[in-house]
Amino acid sequence: MLKKFLLLILFICPSLWSLTYDQHGVLGLDYGPNISWTFAGNTPISFGQWLPQLTGSLDFHWIEPLGERLPYGEQIGFREAFLRFQASVQTSPFYGGFMVGLGLRPFKTNPQVEARFLYQSTVYFNSNIEMVLTDSSGTTIADSWNADYVLDHVWREKFSRVDFSQSFNVWIDFDYALKSGSILGLGTHLTLTDIQTKHDNKSYDYERNLPVFSRDYIFELIYFHHIKLTPKWSFVYYMNGYQTGFLKDNDGTLLKESLTYGKIMAGANYQSEDGLRSFTVTPGFWFRPMEGHYNGTLLQKFLIHLQYQGHFSFPFRSRK
Repeated sequence: MLKKFLLLILFICPSLWSLTYDQHGVLGLDYGPNISWTFAGNTPISFGQWLPQLTGSLDFHWIEPLGERLPYGEQIGFREAFLRFQASVQTSPFYGGFMVGLGLRPFKTNPQVEARFLYQSTVYFNSNIEMVLTDSSGTTIADSWNADYVLDHVWREKFSRVDFSQSFNVWIDFDYALKSGSILGLGTHLTLTDIQTKHDNKSYDYERNLPVFSRDYIFELIYFHHIKLTPKWSFVYYMNGYQTGFLKDNDGTLLKESLTYGKIMAGANYQSEDGLRSFTVTPGFWFRPMEGHYNGTLLQKFLIHLQYQGHFSFPFRSRK
């Protein structure tokens, strides 16, 4: 009980999702090198089903314009084509690792489309635990898909392990910019996971907060809206939907059922005058559409997410 209380206090502190309010990672970036750091965390209003999250990351983006020669340090416009190289390191109480990849926006149009391929490698900090992924044994996924189950088993030698995982991510994102500076976005992300574990192929994805098979796919659909209210303040809104794969034995026995949940968040983003600092607060809620995959109270569905992001300034930076 004491461990759960201390963890809850820790997670409430502002600290995964890097670029939560800018899911496509374009806002705040300039041509040339960009280095930023992000601390993000979220917690439910009432502890129980949702596992609180806390993450810190250091992100590097090199944005190279395609076509006309634009000066480094100039802020990216929404009608411009570019090539993106990105790399990041990320850590949390449960895992840490790195991500590298390439992105391409080939067209000078509005709306815009960008395709990205990202490779991610992480290590579980003695936190890879065996999960219940099917009800064929007489139990349900709801018995393990909650914060109490995870915190009762994590970091304990009897139940958890230090394991490695890798994932291959294909992202296709669409953006539409308004004259006011606001932006609408729609993203489709496909992740193929490969977790090196002896836990009978059943693990937990702390980044997305759901159980996964050692070799699984995770499909994510994102709707994102960033409404510019003033030069410093914006209203941000996003919806995330996640779905994993399912697995059947040769005789048709269900070994793993497909899991689905959604998240809706809306709030405010503040950006400093020089554009180098931003703070976001987004209350919202999450839900599991399949009955039997949720056995908590209504208050356990409500979330509060806090995020702080800072950018390093380069000598040739042209933003004022």
